[in-house]
Amino acid sequence: MTPTEVLNEINKMPLVEKRELLEKLSREVAELEESDLGNREKLFLENLRRKGMLSNLPSQDSDDDVRRNFKRIEIGGEPLSETIIKERG
Repeated sequence: MTPTEVLNEINKMPLVEKRELLEKLSREVAELEESDLGNREKLFLENLRRKGMLSNLPSQDSDDDVRRNFKRIEIGGEPLSETIIKERG
């Protein structure tokens, strides 16, 4: 079926079904993009390892793990933004 034929069939659908189709397609495209991004990142890291730029591949912690284990580092002095303003001023 050509894209034009698909669009012609979609135009015949009621609005509720069009919205449902849109939601399903959006989810599927997002999943495919996420999968593709993950594959491209793995290939990139593997190429760096093969070239000797990485000794081993970094662990792939989920964002939740990173956020849960994040610890702020307290430093003294004025905020960096104020220092930049003073140096530019």
